Amino acid sequence: MERIAVFTLQVRAKVLTLFHYLLRETDSQLGQIFFTCCLIFLTWLLLYTWITAYALWFKISFTIVYLVSSLLCVTAIYFIVKRKRIRTSSKTLQVYTLNDDSLGTMQQFNLKAIALTNVQADAVFKAFSVKYLDGTFQSFQSLIHLKPVSLRKRLVWKDLSPKRAKQVNRQTLLEFLSQLMIGFENLENNQIKELVDHYFILKNPVGSTQTLSTKNISDWRTNKAAYLKEISKIFQQHL
Repeated sequence: MERIAVFTLQVRAKVLTLFHYLLRETDSQLGQIFFTCCLIFLTWLLLYTWITAYALWFKISFTIVYLVSSLLCVTAIYFIVKRKRIRTSSKTLQVYTLNDDSLGTMQQFNLKAIALTNVQADAVFKAFSVKYLDGTFQSFQSLIHLKPVSLRKRLVWKDLSPKRAKQVNRQTLLEFLSQLMIGFENLENNQIKELVDHYFILKNPVGSTQTLSTKNISDWRTNKAAYLKEISKIFQQHL
């Protein structure tokens, strides 16, 4: 029974992670259309299954799959519509709904930004804005204090890989966070990925959004490249 309970919790965690990823990475309007189309398609498959000469056990099994999938689609549509309504009524567009759970998790990561005065924080932000990132100082402050930031206000990491001109340099981003956050190196790879996804967008020169993988993080942990030292130098110059 204990193994079954552990397995159930693991499956639940994976489903929630996938669910929040889909909602976070999909534009609200496109997301609503996507899940609606999925629901319509599943309904059509259910009707087709029951009017076709399939075995009874197959029809019942597919009905169960349909009910679970439909519940996920309906829940996704509900949260997307709710987010749109809250954003519409908000003047600042800083409303944070779907990612509140992940934010709470991050606040438990035992992270803390290095001691920065407002002047130092502004200087560091401006120094890295030259080459490494785009965004507002308010979003940078949200990162420092681990406060919520809307999806549209996330910082954009634009530094390019020294070997691949069309790839965003994830290594410098990770080094930047390790210099900024005390305890960052002690996080697990999936926690680091969650933190980056929460506060950053990775965009290459042509505007394509890229992602951070656990392999990128593992490579960074053993990376001794000279270009990473530039990150540390910038911090030292403004502290």
